[in-house]
Amino acid sequence: MVRAAREYADANDCSITLLRVVPEVKRAFRNERGALILPWQGMQVMKAAARSDLEQLRDQFLGGRSFPTKMLVRFGDVIDELAAACYAAHPHAVMARSRPRAFLPRRSRDRRLLSRLAAPVLLLNASDGLVGEPASDNATAMPLSFSDKVKALYHLPVFAGMSRKELEMIARNLDEATIDAGTTVIHEGKSNQAFWIVVEGELALAWRGKVVERITRSGLVGVPSMLDGRPAWATVTAVTPVRALVASKEQFRLLRADDRIALRLWAATGARLRHHILESMSEAG
Repeated sequence: MVRAAREYADANDCSITLLRVVPEVKRAFRNERGALILPWQGMQVMKAAARSDLEQLRDQFLGGRSFPTKMLVRFGDVIDELAAACYAAHPHAVMARSRPRAFLPRRSRDRRLLSRLAAPVLLLNASDGLVGEPASDNATAMPLSFSDKVKALYHLPVFAGMSRKELEMIARNLDEATIDAGTTVIHEGKSNQAFWIVVEGELALAWRGKVVERITRSGLVGVPSMLDGRPAWATVTAVTPVRALVASKEQFRLLRADDRIALRLWAATGARLRHHILESMSEAG
């Protein structure tokens, strides 16, 4: 797996972090000589052994790279520790060995990895091949996973610094939608029915018939009218095919019920409208 990680990292010009998660020792035990080993002592020994293993892997497979290699040894649940490492380091991707035959599929590690981590998860089989690798280059045709949704939210400035639990709550209230070029999703002066987060593609925002903004990936659409319930102040039309995360009125009502989320959306809306008002005043002289 480390060899496969190097190939991926070399192709994408990124560093590598080797993470070994070791089970916590919660009870004292006796060694072969009968000496009592306290939990913290046992964990020290396990940490030293794990780090030694990682150093051997680094020396064997990762020598000569211009990018640094970091080694982490953590105690606890594999998924929890991986999730914590992801949110701390913003990795390009996470590579792990797949366990397709894990007992009780609903609790399998593979599904937990895909649902919990914000970064893309690359699962390898016994031959170091990617599990479920698309047969063609049209990866964008695949539906977004829950982790894809969380990742998209994680990189939005409006949600910066929010906890994993908060981002997951938001993701659960968003559905994926695709629209063709030329489709108008919001009409100026009419009631708006949805809040949009652009994942792929481009939208044009027009006010009084004039395009005032191009909205691309990570852009928000429909926030003002969804917040205050008044008619939309602009028309929004797809310039290209668009993939987006969308919240209906009922879903958005659940989101804005959280004061922290509502305040962030109000702040983003105020800054955006202020920008357009100042531009309009400048053009009017």
